[in-house]
Amino acid sequence: MDTIKNETQALTDFITIDILNNSSLFAVYIIDLETFEVIFTNQSMKSIMADEKAKNCWESIYAQSAPCHWCKVHELSAANSNESIIYEHFNEVANKWYQIQEKILITEKGERILVSFALDISMQKEAQSQLINAHVQLSHQTKALKAAEEELKQQANHDYLTDLYNRRYFQQISQDLINIAKREAIKLSIIMLDIDKFKMVNDTYGHSAGDQVLKHLALVLTEHTRKSDIVARIGGEEFAVLLLNSDKNSAAVIAEKLRETVDGQSVPIDGETHISFTVSLGVASVDVENESNIDTALNRSDTALYRAKTSGRNKVMVE
Repeated sequence: MDTIKNETQALTDFITIDILNNSSLFAVYIIDLETFEVIFTNQSMKSIMADEKAKNCWESIYAQSAPCHWCKVHELSAANSNESIIYEHFNEVANKWYQIQEKILITEKGERILVSFALDISMQKEAQSQLINAHVQLSHQTKALKAAEEELKQQANHDYLTDLYNRRYFQQISQDLINIAKREAIKLSIIMLDIDKFKMVNDTYGHSAGDQVLKHLALVLTEHTRKSDIVARIGGEEFAVLLLNSDKNSAAVIAEKLRETVDGQSVPIDGETHISFTVSLGVASVDVENESNIDTALNRSDTALYRAKTSGRNKVMVE
């Protein structure tokens, strides 16, 4: 033990005086690996030790009652003799983060010692934490912005009451489908429908009841059409369904099923009141070869709808 201390002292006289002992940059300590006693510390190390007079390194440096679970001596012993280990550790005694570089050296007498340099990296860690926190906040803000954009897009494309597509989006997507239908030789048809005597519903039961009727019809249309069909609220009590891969005859069959479904149901308004209503529907096919947009077919189906209305309502007419 005395031999090690003497050799260490002789080796570090110059370094300790001129560099290490008064250095505030590195906390330096040397440990005798036979007894695990601390045999040298510079002033920076002394300032962060738990108990300078304690016997073992884990007691004197970290105030641990047993060898530190993060100790690298076994790892260093198994490694090449020229290798050192660099790792980061939070010193709870000093309440600081350190980057530690350690290496095992063999003295001229053959004793093994552990030489450790600890660099205070608390400021870097704090800056890193702030950067990560800023990144997380930016990520959250980006997600929130994306969600807000999606919400705006949803609001721009959907009817606020029924959550169906609105007229603007219906026109837009119809144009896209017509272009596809031209290229792929696919048939398109359209159904226009209108709630019969809807003004009477509002006047008799109030606009809130009228809203419930509109929502109920939207649900019927969604549940009784295909996922590939485009269902929209065109305005007021008027709705449209664009059917892909359907001629006007098959569209007329779908329209009749919709009419029957609505006619066979009622909308609960409160515990005692149920409103029954009917719809009139007009069907037309889209001339994919000659029509560049949906407007002409929409007008034809609207004409068919008008004939359904004027001929007694609760009917399907094909143009």
